[in-house]
Amino acid sequence: MRARRRLAPVHLAVAFAALGGCADAVTEPDVLVPAGELEAALSIAARLPTFASLAERALEGGERGRGEANGAESAASRLAAARALALRADSAVDAAEAARLREEAYAAGTAPLAELLDAREVEAARQALETWLRAAEGLVGEADLPAVREALLGGRILLGRSRAASAVGDERAALAALIGAADRLAATTPRSVLRRLLPELEAGLAAWAATATASPAPPELRRVEHLVRSAREAEDSGLYVLGLRRAYYARQLLRASVAERD
Repeated sequence: MRARRRLAPVHLAVAFAALGGCADAVTEPDVLVPAGELEAALSIAARLPTFASLAERALEGGERGRGEANGAESAASRLAAARALALRADSAVDAAEAARLREEAYAAGTAPLAELLDAREVEAARQALETWLRAAEGLVGEADLPAVREALLGGRILLGRSRAASAVGDERAALAALIGAADRLAATTPRSVLRRLLPELEAGLAAWAATATASPAPPELRRVEHLVRSAREAEDSGLYVLGLRRAYYARQLLRASVAERD
């Protein structure tokens, strides 16, 4: 992907519009992510590697760990059990429980994963994460969401560690860093950013509505309400790019209105 200037939030909103197809226009930016590049980046984001997906590939590639001495569990059996824990973590509602299950899965599964996963699969996963990282730093890196920026920075650091560990032949350390990077970058996809942004918008909108004294409600308030509602509907329909584009626009209008009142 060629180098380009980073996009500010309004630029991101318009760039997403290339795929989202919505009539809510915003100011024309100086630069846009070409639609082909954006589509490719979002395709990668939708299928970023995870511990569970890497374990699945390793298990499909053959159970080379079977038949270990002294009746020990095979690498494949240990990895399958760890993958089951990771899948439970992915579906857990409680964040603390999800974190506990994920930590347990990684502790039990990293060693057999390093034994069973082909080196080419490791490199392919690393390249996919690096490709999304480069795109995300332009697409969501300027979104003024500290947690997203921290996740991008953490992902970059861990990917560097993973590549350095592979260079010296320490594939277990390489995979541990790779899995950590995957977890952090999962928080930077359009789906994750939208889910983080919507509660913030809904809380801000509720605070604004509670202090609004005009009747009927100001047109700006009704506009933000419409955008937030349609962003939530887009999320419910799995249209994360469209939802994120509307959420960013609603955020601009909400912040501008609050600034005017203050």
